[in-house]
Amino acid sequence: MSAEEAAAATKIVTGIKQAGINLVATLPDVNLAQLLHAVDEDPDLLHVPLCREEEGIGICAGAYLVGKKCAAVMQNGGFFNSNNAIISTLLQYQIPLLLMIYYAGDVGDRTFSTSGSMTEPVLQALGIRYYIMRETADAPELIQRAQILTEDSKRPVALLLTKEVLGRRTALRSL
Repeated sequence: MSAEEAAAATKIVTGIKQAGINLVATLPDVNLAQLLHAVDEDPDLLHVPLCREEEGIGICAGAYLVGKKCAAVMQNGGFFNSNNAIISTLLQYQIPLLLMIYYAGDVGDRTFSTSGSMTEPVLQALGIRYYIMRETADAPELIQRAQILTEDSKRPVALLLTKEVLGRRTALRSL
């Protein structure tokens, strides 16, 4: 992993902690590897590794009911997989959850263009407010603001994590 990825992960974890989040459910993904490692290594965060994204929705919902502040970290493909749990649990019972979604297929990303093209429309269809994180320096404040919004609205809020914010964007080569 690069120094940029490590610095970005540290900045994001700082924002998670400053927002008062104390439980983070995650699913492995190569683009999120450094962030997941930073979450796992932080003694102030309870890290719950998952096998499937919808498990994380249930775990976070239960943890919220006993007083935890939670975030779920996944790729957008996993977000699509978890829609039933989001609808039938989070939206149905007004449970706040910060969704931190890797934005595969974002502009300039040569992979997963179909997933990228569907991410925002699906969030809109579910009525989930979302914000695209492009600057690592903005991460702590945006995470805190999104956590306030999810708590106040009693609904999930999504932050779309781009390659830039994760320190993974490579320079464009000529086409």
